[in-house]
Amino acid sequence: MNRSAISGIRRRYLLLSLSILLLLTAAGTGAFLYMKHSQDELRAERERLYDKQVKLETLRDSLNDMFFRARGYAAFHLEGELDQVYTDLGQVDAALRELQDIQLSPKEQQLTQELTSFLATYRQQTLPELIELVRQNDYEGLQQFANNGVTNSVNQFMAYAKQYKTDIDDELEALSLEMIEQANQFTLMMVVFLFLLFGFIAYLIWRMMKEVVRPLEQLRQATDDFSAGHSFSLLPVQRNDEIGVLFSSFGSMIRMIQEKEEELIAQNEELIMQQDELQEHQEKIEESLYETKQTKERLERYNDLNHVLSFTLNKQELADSVLEYLDSTYELDLGMFWIRETGERALKGMTTDLFEEFSTKRTDYIDQRLKEDTFFTVTREAAHEKGLAADPVMVHDYFSGVNNPEGEMVALFGASRIGRAFSEKEQNELRGLLNRISLAIERIQLYERNVKERVLNEQIVNNINEGIQFVGTDGHMLQRNEAVCAIFNCGNVVLDEEVEREYWINQLSNQTDDPSGMKDFLEGCIHPEAFHVQEYRYRVLEPSERVIDVYSAPVLINGEKTGTILVHRDITKEYEVDQMKTELVSTVSHELRTPLSSVLGFTELLLHKQLKPEKQKKYLETIYKEAKRLTNLINDFLDLQRMESGSQVYQMEPLKMNELAVEAVTRFRTESSHPLIVVDEASNVQVEGDKERLAQVLTNVIGNAIKFSPNGGHVTLTLSNNENHIVVAIKDEGIGIPAEDIPKLFSKFQRIDNSARRKIGGTGLGLAICREIIEKHNGTITIESEEGKGTTVRFSLPLLLPETHRIAHPEGKENSPSVMIVEDDMSLALLLSEELKMSGFKVIYHTNPTEAFEEAKRTSLVGIVVDLMLGDDLNGWDLVELLKKEDATRDIPIVISSALDQAEGEEKLNQIDHYLTKPYPPTQLSKAILGFLTEPAQQGVIFYPEKGSDENESE
Repeated sequence: MNRSAISGIRRRYLLLSLSILLLLTAAGTGAFLYMKHSQDELRAERERLYDKQVKLETLRDSLNDMFFRARGYAAFHLEGELDQVYTDLGQVDAALRELQDIQLSPKEQQLTQELTSFLATYRQQTLPELIELVRQNDYEGLQQFANNGVTNSVNQFMAYAKQYKTDIDDELEALSLEMIEQANQFTLMMVVFLFLLFGFIAYLIWRMMKEVVRPLEQLRQATDDFSAGHSFSLLPVQRNDEIGVLFSSFGSMIRMIQEKEEELIAQNEELIMQQDELQEHQEKIEESLYETKQTKERLERYNDLNHVLSFTLNKQELADSVLEYLDSTYELDLGMFWIRETGERALKGMTTDLFEEFSTKRTDYIDQRLKEDTFFTVTREAAHEKGLAADPVMVHDYFSGVNNPEGEMVALFGASRIGRAFSEKEQNELRGLLNRISLAIERIQLYERNVKERVLNEQIVNNINEGIQFVGTDGHMLQRNEAVCAIFNCGNVVLDEEVEREYWINQLSNQTDDPSGMKDFLEGCIHPEAFHVQEYRYRVLEPSERVIDVYSAPVLINGEKTGTILVHRDITKEYEVDQMKTELVSTVSHELRTPLSSVLGFTELLLHKQLKPEKQKKYLETIYKEAKRLTNLINDFLDLQRMESGSQVYQMEPLKMNELAVEAVTRFRTESSHPLIVVDEASNVQVEGDKERLAQVLTNVIGNAIKFSPNGGHVTLTLSNNENHIVVAIKDEGIGIPAEDIPKLFSKFQRIDNSARRKIGGTGLGLAICREIIEKHNGTITIESEEGKGTTVRFSLPLLLPETHRIAHPEGKENSPSVMIVEDDMSLALLLSEELKMSGFKVIYHTNPTEAFEEAKRTSLVGIVVDLMLGDDLNGWDLVELLKKEDATRDIPIVISSALDQAEGEEKLNQIDHYLTKPYPPTQLSKAILGFLTEPAQQGVIFYPEKGSDENESE
């Protein structure tokens, strides 16, 4: 049999298959190209319509936004809306340009042109007109503008756009129908093609069945019969192709198989037996591996739970871990673990609302059952748990309490399984595990109590005013409270950080006034052999000097020293009190002894010696003066005691501070050689206060000004207004006060420690009493001083009535011009002062002509009012003569205010400017003084108030 004969069947079927394949390929390709061409045309048309639809929708949305923003701008006048109108207008222009770039129908082109024209009109005329109406707030114009057809045009264009979209949708729908029709035609063609293909394939199959399959089936039948051990016949095939060769080869193979059959059967039986044994062994191994895996996973979960039970300090973490373990181990459908005392809980299959309902309404029954049994189960028919099941479903509930050693329930565990009961073994396992959990909860509660107690102890220690340190046996500082760092600077070390011995000892010692002594004390306290209490006093220099008492005590446990406690106590105030008491005893003894010595000495002289009357008088005056000094000292002590005890009574009444000031100054003018000046520039002087106490303040402050000006100098009392307060300032030219000592002056028994002040003496109570009185009057008192240049004490009091408006200052005067009144009648002086202040003048009081003359030489005055009947040494005419002779005062206008008739001094009238005979209206004085400012070179003017006219005379 040659090769060409053998391969005939392959050639025949290959040629037949290739012919059918070429025919089907040609038909399919033609159908595909036709379908693709049709579909491409329809798709392109659809994309064109869709693109047109998108651009139209963009145009419509932009138009709608533009008109909406324009109406919003017209309604609410928001500039942001106007900016958005212009933005939308730009978007409409862009959309119109895009529409013009695509193919449009004549109707669409006409609509596009009309919209373009409308937008140009809207941009150039309509919108600017609308903006102008909005900015002019012309609401009637806006209403007319809305009714003039613009709104109708807008609505018409919006309707056109809507109709335009409807037309495009219709076109798209028609196009879709056409595509469906083409698809149907193509489907029909494909059906025909498939029928043809089926015919070709059927012919091919028939040929293969006849020439290939039937012989092969005969061969297979023979093979099956041979395999089954049946008899069979295999007729020879008279063919020279592959089938014939196959039949011949099969016959040869059958003969070979029959020869080996018995041997193969024996071997096969042996192999089957071995296979059965291996299969059985493999099943046992797999079962063992599965059980091992399950046991391993359960042990891992139990180890994780055991770790949480042993180490966690978080109850919520404990609850979550317990429920997670129980769920994974016992396959729970519902689960709950609830620590009832503090509220932590873990839930599975329960909502928060369901748990809240359970915890408030359904725990009474469970609590009662758990009092009788350690755990219990309940079997009930499922309700909402039933799901989609048609038959009854049972739910098995398990509840168990977690009790502390006292038998009280601290936690509750509940679980449910649907259709699966808890076995007795599982119930006992759960109970044993929950007993273990109770130990974990008790451990956490014990830890929380310890933490709470520790925090409480730390807060107690940190809130103690005393600084506390605990030092170990090696000298390292292990703990300290915050008060330690308030006493001395601890650096950047954290409170609970361990500090090395050398560092903290040097840090503390270097901040004291005696570093070496402090270091020796600390070293002695922490010495291992120091078993007794030690005390030490030191001073901390920074940030301010303080006195600290420290004592150390060993900490002993079973007689062995385990550390040292150091307690630092700030005793600065106690120390100052002790110093104050010492100084008080010294001061009082000195202040009492000195006047008592004088009283006793001069009394003894008067009793035992015969003295001249003038000496007796002098000694009696000295005794009176010293007795009065003693009385004032005792009164100061009594006032201070009443003020500190709160028993001081104040008699509040309306007062004028200028009257009190003048009275106080008058009292001192008779007792002192210091020139006293009163400057009154306060337009409102009425306050509410205790007259005696305010007089006491003035007397004390003026007395101090005189006392601490041993070398003389002026004492000036100034009255002024500051908002709704009157300010009284007493300034001297005395020895002054060092800047660092000023804050101490208002403290009791506080005196400046310098030689000049020690010679002057005093108790140090005066300013403390003054501050107490002023503060009780809702006022303030301050001191300004410079050593060697004098002191100013200033206090302010609230006015009884709000400050009235003062008359404007005369033109050209930035500050109030000064007028001096030289008058010994204080009532009249105060009356004249009020009138002058109402006219905007500052008033300076004087009663002594000599002092008034000195004041006039150093002060710029707009005028002087002089009373003729003054002191014994100099009278008013003498003062006038002095003023006219002195170059610095010659040009100062003078007003004579006297009860004497001007005729008695006619020969001197050419030296003065105005003459007012008492009594006269105060307004006459203010008119005269104002005339000095408005009429230049008024010299030799004589004023006759009773004639009501002025006459001019040259000097």
